[in-house]
Amino acid sequence: MTRRAVRAIPRPAAGTEPAPVAQIRHAAEALYAEGRTDEAFEYFLAALTAVLRKNTELELLVAKLRRERVGTRSERISPEQLALLLAELEQLGTAEPVLDVEAEARADAVLDQEIGAAKAEEGAPAPRPRPRNGGWQTRGIERQVHAVTVANAERVCVQCGREKRSIGADVTRTLEYVPAHFVEHEYQLEKFACGRCKEGVSTAEAPPKVIERSAADASVLAHVVVSKYADHTPLHRLHRIYERSGVEIPVSTLADWVAGVAERIVPLVDVLSARVLRAYVVRTDATGLKVLDPGSSEHIERGTVWCYVGDDRDVVCRYTPTGEGASGPWEFLAGRRGFIQADAASVFDRLFNGRAAAAVEVGCWAHARRKFFALRDTDCRVAYPLQLIRRMYRLEDLADAKRLGPEQRAALRRERTREVLDKLRSWLAVTAHLEPPGSELAQAASYGLNHWTALTRFVEDGRLSLDNNLCEQQLRDIALGRKNFLFAGSHDAARRSAALYSLMRTCAQHGVAPLPYLTDVLRKLAAGWNPSRLEELLPDQWQLRHPSARAVSRSSPGPM
Repeated sequence: MTRRAVRAIPRPAAGTEPAPVAQIRHAAEALYAEGRTDEAFEYFLAALTAVLRKNTELELLVAKLRRERVGTRSERISPEQLALLLAELEQLGTAEPVLDVEAEARADAVLDQEIGAAKAEEGAPAPRPRPRNGGWQTRGIERQVHAVTVANAERVCVQCGREKRSIGADVTRTLEYVPAHFVEHEYQLEKFACGRCKEGVSTAEAPPKVIERSAADASVLAHVVVSKYADHTPLHRLHRIYERSGVEIPVSTLADWVAGVAERIVPLVDVLSARVLRAYVVRTDATGLKVLDPGSSEHIERGTVWCYVGDDRDVVCRYTPTGEGASGPWEFLAGRRGFIQADAASVFDRLFNGRAAAAVEVGCWAHARRKFFALRDTDCRVAYPLQLIRRMYRLEDLADAKRLGPEQRAALRRERTREVLDKLRSWLAVTAHLEPPGSELAQAASYGLNHWTALTRFVEDGRLSLDNNLCEQQLRDIALGRKNFLFAGSHDAARRSAALYSLMRTCAQHGVAPLPYLTDVLRKLAAGWNPSRLEELLPDQWQLRHPSARAVSRSSPGPM
């Protein structure tokens, strides 16, 4: 390029050129005037690269804002994100055959078709019928049929005077709400005494009480507990609800009832805990809980509720005043040698290194994935690992659609999931090597590499899961209650709450309606149930004798 060619470049009108562009032009012309042509050219390229990178960032930001405005919660990686990733790799000169966007898209499309075909072949559940009556439906409620007759005067034809014949009936439906109500039972216990001796008074036996010196029937106690620990209703709100029904029960009395029920079911929770410890896989996680403590400087402490899920069914919650492992998982899972699935928090290390237990660690891909997902709106490079992780979950969907058993599921993982993992590990290794160690992307890649053995242990065993989400789902109820209750009244109250949460969440996992379950169990315990048969009162065993007491199933989260 000659000096004359440069001067021939038309200049914009004065005042119309953006200030940054004018600065770049002046700096480049100065370099060129000094004969430093190569430096001027490099200066232009650097400026152009910065502009292109900034443009990519703005495109990602616009996509983020559009997504937030629309309100979509889909975490699917879009083709646009992969295209931005490929464009950036090309700019950096690293766009080698490591990433073939079209091939990856085809692989996902084929997998989606396989899942659809498998569901069709296995007989996917029929679509639910469209609700009648404006969208409402009923299930297991009382149904009354009323015959409404035509008035006698309207049964005669006004034209010919003959009596009309019945030609059927139109059907119309209404839904009535009958408010819940209390029934006060008065037991007049007959008494007999000897008129001569004046001794030996015989009194009829009173019904057994769940809580000593309490007028609450098992049904009322069960409703209080279910309202608080399954429906997250604070006791002061429940007090007002009961008052509208004609019964005024002080909040302090309701709290005493909750405490009494918790003491009653402690032996049952101990049996449940023993069954969790015998499980093939134990999942664990924890969440915080504020507790009133007059002895502390701020009159409130932050305790911890540890959650343990055995074989995806049995749930045990245990409260500790601190988040230390010594009183939490180290104590509860001491000596375990089976599988334990948890996140990579350091508090769990002793469960795997022999200091508290010699268990086998199973990692959580949800935690590994979140580190990349947090960067998806600022760094388009995470689109590729997110796509691979999603493919692993879609392969699990394929196994579910085909209703594969543990052995067949493990075979599918070895055949197809391992290939996805190999691609992912290669990308993680390259990224961790090229990125500055302090960057968020490097830390996300290093997390996956450092815990690779635990994260990939699921491949060889079809009974293991990819993530620990099921355990986190149990803690959601505690989080919802925490927003409504704000705190527990004492450390003992927090321990009792953990015991009640254990039964409520186990009922939810087994699909057992908690109200009839707890009502019946409390009555049996009050009547002197044999302690050696407590396992028969666990939700799954109880349901075998009460198959009609099924809860409405909650919808499970969709695939990633």
